[in-house]
Amino acid sequence: MPLPARVILTAAGLAALVLLPLTACADAENPNPTAASAAGTPTSGSPTPGPPTPAASASPVSPSGRTATPPMSRTVPPTLGTPPKPPRPTEPTDKRATGLIAGHITRGGSGPCYGLVSEDGVEYALHGPGAGDLTEGSFVTLRISARPSGVDCGPGVRASIITR
Repeated sequence: MPLPARVILTAAGLAALVLLPLTACADAENPNPTAASAAGTPTSGSPTPGPPTPAASASPVSPSGRTATPPMSRTVPPTLGTPPKPPRPTEPTDKRATGLIAGHITRGGSGPCYGLVSEDGVEYALHGPGAGDLTEGSFVTLRISARPSGVDCGPGVRASIITR
């Protein structure tokens, strides 16, 4: 009984798939892939001058029990470009007027010398005749300016309280 054409084509396709890898690995000098030995030497027994054939170096078993590293990908990895520049900082919307300082009074009283530690942790020695009574520990916001070095109100950055 004849086989259907479909089975014959499938068998022919299967034969082509089996033979394709064997013909791709065949040695150029020895066209018969089954005739070459596993060591890469010709079957005639006479040594050939030169380096061993590529089939000998591509042995499936790694030497001395080491595991073979997988082949590297031929795909080129993408390159990283230069990172974008960060945006320019914007001006703060809650800017204080220049010369204003906020903090806690550390040396109070009726004046004219006071002590203040600002929110930034800077200690100030303030001079303010007519500034009134400032209670120690109270939180205040004052307008200050640089003062002459002739007046000494204790440790800290020397400044004068400006009253309006």
